[in-house]
Amino acid sequence: MDKPSDNALKSQTLFAALAELAGTFFLTLAALTIVPPITPYAVGLTLLVFVYAIGGLSGCHLNPAVTIGLVASRRFPLIEGAIYIVAQIAGALLAHFIGKLGLIGAMAQDYEAGSLWAEFIGFGILMLTVAATTENKVSKSGSGIAVGGSLLAGLLLSKGILNPAVAIAMNEASSPALWMTVVSGIAFGLLFSLFERARPPKTEN
Repeated sequence: MDKPSDNALKSQTLFAALAELAGTFFLTLAALTIVPPITPYAVGLTLLVFVYAIGGLSGCHLNPAVTIGLVASRRFPLIEGAIYIVAQIAGALLAHFIGKLGLIGAMAQDYEAGSLWAEFIGFGILMLTVAATTENKVSKSGSGIAVGGSLLAGLLLSKGILNPAVAIAMNEASSPALWMTVVSGIAFGLLFSLFERARPPKTEN
């Protein structure tokens, strides 16, 4: 029989996964239905809003590459990470389905991922910022601005997608947006860990 604490943990994980599903749904919907050149701003603003809305519940990853990067750098548990990724992809596919029905607005006709290195570098900006907020290097009041702004900067720089779940919803599953962002998440997550280890220890006055 499960202990009450185990049941509470499972419930918390479930609600966090549902928050990830909902957040990724709206993030993907913004990417699918808002036409360029406004798209990066809409997507960045959507992430900014959800950092404040669900950040305290799930951490507001909304991106499998973010989750994998945090797991690889030991900032997030493996099992919960796998559950998050399933929820994120489900949210993106649901947005694709809603978009196809035309219930929100017309979907853009064509989507295009950035180049291999554009997706890598663009996502790296986001990953470093997320790692910093996870380590409380950014104040809670400024976390949404930092994370949303870093996604906007990455999108404008790369002209890419920077999210594997969104790439799947855009039928770009074979593009660098699917796998190169994952490589970037692992690389920049570990790079931030090196930065942390290189920091001089705090001295008490």
